[in-house]
Amino acid sequence: MFMPNDVFILNSNRIRILWSNKSVCVWIDIDSVDALPKMCAREELEHFFSIKALEVIPDPHVSITMSFPEKGSKSEKIQDRAWNAIKNVVEVEPDIYVRKTRGPLVQTVLNQAGVTKQTAYRWLRRYWQLGMCKNSLNAQYIHCGASGKERILKEKKTGAPRTMKSGVGINVDEAVKKIFRVVIEKCLLNEDKYEFDYAYNQLLIAFGVPSKCKPEDLNEVPTERQFKYFYQKEYSSIEVTRRREGEINYAKDFRPVLNTSTSEVAGPGSRYQIDATIADIYLVSEQDRNKIIGRPTLYFVIDVFSRAIVGMYVGLENASWVSAMGALINTVENKVDYCKKFGIDIDEGMWPTAGLPEVIIGDRGEMLGRHIEILCKAFNVEIENTPPYRADWKGIVERYFRTIQVKMKPFVEGYVTKNPIGKKRHGHDYRQDGVHTLYEFTQIIINIVLYYNNEHQISTYDADPDLPENIPFNPLQLWNWGIEWRTGRLRRPQVDLTRINLLPHTDATISELGIKLFGCYYTCNMAINRGWFERNYQGIRKISVAYDFYSANSIYIRPSDNYEDYIEADLTERSRCYRDLTMWEVWARNKIRAKTKARSSMKQRAGAVNLARNLEEIAKTSNEHRPLGTELSKNMRIKGIRDNKTQEREYERNKASGAKGSLEQNIHNVIQINRKENNSVSFKLPTRLAELLEEENNDNDQF
Repeated sequence: MFMPNDVFILNSNRIRILWSNKSVCVWIDIDSVDALPKMCAREELEHFFSIKALEVIPDPHVSITMSFPEKGSKSEKIQDRAWNAIKNVVEVEPDIYVRKTRGPLVQTVLNQAGVTKQTAYRWLRRYWQLGMCKNSLNAQYIHCGASGKERILKEKKTGAPRTMKSGVGINVDEAVKKIFRVVIEKCLLNEDKYEFDYAYNQLLIAFGVPSKCKPEDLNEVPTERQFKYFYQKEYSSIEVTRRREGEINYAKDFRPVLNTSTSEVAGPGSRYQIDATIADIYLVSEQDRNKIIGRPTLYFVIDVFSRAIVGMYVGLENASWVSAMGALINTVENKVDYCKKFGIDIDEGMWPTAGLPEVIIGDRGEMLGRHIEILCKAFNVEIENTPPYRADWKGIVERYFRTIQVKMKPFVEGYVTKNPIGKKRHGHDYRQDGVHTLYEFTQIIINIVLYYNNEHQISTYDADPDLPENIPFNPLQLWNWGIEWRTGRLRRPQVDLTRINLLPHTDATISELGIKLFGCYYTCNMAINRGWFERNYQGIRKISVAYDFYSANSIYIRPSDNYEDYIEADLTERSRCYRDLTMWEVWARNKIRAKTKARSSMKQRAGAVNLARNLEEIAKTSNEHRPLGTELSKNMRIKGIRDNKTQEREYERNKASGAKGSLEQNIHNVIQINRKENNSVSFKLPTRLAELLEEENNDNDQF
């Protein structure tokens, strides 16, 4: 229990055990400058230990005993002299610890080494207190001088006097240090990254150096060496880098990276990384190759364990959930069928990575929203979002973008280079070189992905201890080994079920004309059977639906909270104009119609205003001609309505016939050239004037 060199603390005193047997222990106080070995009963120390008055502590001087002096140094000579003097007497135990027997032993040291008694006891005390070994006698140069302590500055200039420069210089006291800190904070410790020379010039200006500076003006100001010494002493390189680069860039580019992605996964499907980039190539339209359509978007989904590319998206949509959804759906679909769409025939074993993982790590832009909630709840996939500007959290997929695009560079046209367009005379415009369509570019990417999954060797792969040495670091080989020997993390849901659940969801309105979504009307047998379109329907008016961006022909009704339930609804004939359009085209058409309706409503409002003004003028004219007085009574005016109507009818007929006669008279005044007899057959209807003039009983007003 009490072994030599064990260190304990007893009543706030640190002691070291020097020697012990069954009944006695010898110890020494390691902090006292005049300490000597003391002897006590072993039972006494055991009692103190049982009541926790005596506790074991680490050896505070282990750094001294583990340090060796340099060969041939003065420290080694001092150590050897002291050790040669006491090495024989320290082995005489326990006599060296007893006062009566210690005296003659110390006297032999004095005679052999030729030193004083104080020196001999100093060597012994250092040997006992510092660890009872030869290294305990090292020269303690660490205590020399005043390392780490600030010098007390007085009026006299400290340091070596100047021999080359003129002047005396000044001491860097607290007032000068304050100015140093202000200049450093404003000029050096910010993201502007000013040079040190600029900061020193600002310091000289702060000390009142005139604008037209002369050499003698610099005699009594801090030197550049003093300023740099303070800067390097007070501010660590880590702090300087953080302040000059900013926390975001420091975390992204300068922080220590001690862990690896592979150490965080158990096998294939444990974690996928997903990210997007803009491909370094300009494409042309498939409909008209003279039209340049710009650069496509690439999405890759990488399995962290095997480094295999398990899903991809190549398209013209911007980096968003729409394109990320395409990449995630590609992870669960059969790759043989996918490649066949682009005229590439493969075997099942060439790209067997089909399924959803346990964890997906991506950017916050795509990995937020309701669809992510469904991905988590329905398919038990955990989503991890990287912080802003932390692409290093997805280092594998980020590296693959550069690797794949470099691989395709020699074989494609329209590849983006570092040369700026139009900046130099006769500069080449690489956009004009584009010849590949989106379909052809997708074929290129698929072939590169197949190469990397099947033939590429990963030179920087950090293997787990249980990975056999005969397994090459190839993505497909690692994938197959992990599927067979590691815990199964991969999930393989139905492709259609996955696709529909990953589609964007929204609420549609139930009306008499159908299920309305974005101005389109849909119907299905379930809705008809439930009477959703009946005029006396009193049920729900909103229903959750999923829709596909690429087709407005169908939507998917979600009748319950069960992610497995969905009912497909098709466009009605009322919305036949939207058939075979994408949702983007539907929104564009609705926007155009909304603008047209807005313009038409303005025109309608203007016409309504004009109509109101015209009717008001007519009413005003009628009121102006209203007779002020009449000789007939009210009853007489009412009884005369029938006669008045008959007379007014005759008046209107005569007026109409008079206008016709005037027109015929004008025609008779016209002299025709080359007049010929008109022998054409008349198609004029027979006149029934008598019948028309006959009073009809239906015209009689009833009173």
